Amino acid sequence: MNKTATRNTIAMLLGLGFLGLTAGQAASAPPPAAKPATPAAGASAKPGAAADNGIPQVNTESMTPSERDSLRRLLEKFPSACGKSHSLITSLRTDPKCTKSAVAARWMAKLFSDGFLESEVDEKYNKRYVSAKCYQIDTSGAQVKGDPNAPITIVEFADFECPHCAMADPILNQLLKQYKNVKLVFMNYPIAMHPNAANSAAAALAAGKQGKFWEFHDKLFKHQDRQRPVDLVMYAEEMKLDVKRFQADTEALRSRVKRERDIGETLDLTGTPSMFINCHKVEGTPTLELLTSYIEAELAQ
Repeated sequence: MNKTATRNTIAMLLGLGFLGLTAGQAASAPPPAAKPATPAAGASAKPGAAADNGIPQVNTESMTPSERDSLRRLLEKFPSACGKSHSLITSLRTDPKCTKSAVAARWMAKLFSDGFLESEVDEKYNKRYVSAKCYQIDTSGAQVKGDPNAPITIVEFADFECPHCAMADPILNQLLKQYKNVKLVFMNYPIAMHPNAANSAAAALAAGKQGKFWEFHDKLFKHQDRQRPVDLVMYAEEMKLDVKRFQADTEALRSRVKRERDIGETLDLTGTPSMFINCHKVEGTPTLELLTSYIEAELAQ
């Protein structure tokens, strides 16, 4: 073979890949793999998308995977909060008009985030939404704060020496500011372990006879350790009430206090404060978040 032929042969072998490739193999060799496409700006997966676990309208980012699984099981178990035959999860996905289901599901998610077990959330949900009792409460003559014609009513049974009642009071005031269609009805429920509570309740009602119930109410919650008879008279003087009339009305209104307490005795109360929102008993410590969920559920009716 001459030098020119030799050079041509080498060039052909190099062009075919030389390292063991035949001409046929070189012709069918796949092209180099394409580099993965770089995501466009803003096209990355939404941070909470996987965490949602297929649960629309509910923020589950603060929940563990186990809690989300438990939530999903209960959403599949319980029916729509709007009384329809399909499940809560189906309601969230296909029934946008049923906002009550979204309120119920978010409340359930909050319970899991607060550390409750699946069995506990199951029990609480069943008690609130499935087998809830509507209590008929006679509030005629009781003290009202807010629009008397508001469609949503919070009925509070409270004791003026109860520290938890004093803690709940600013929460109730905040709700009344937030929702103009909510009113508060105050019912006295003095408990035996508080020696001055019944007398303080009668004194507050007596102040109400002179248009100062809520002012007296606030004073009592502010001074829970100073509710002796002499203290009550001092508060009446500070408010420039007719003291003689105040004292006479206090005696006369003890029967009203007893009547309100007797009404509370028929309502399965377990302590103070006890609250009802449109006849439904509030289950749990009356935090702002819990009471808001009850109000939102009523607004979604």
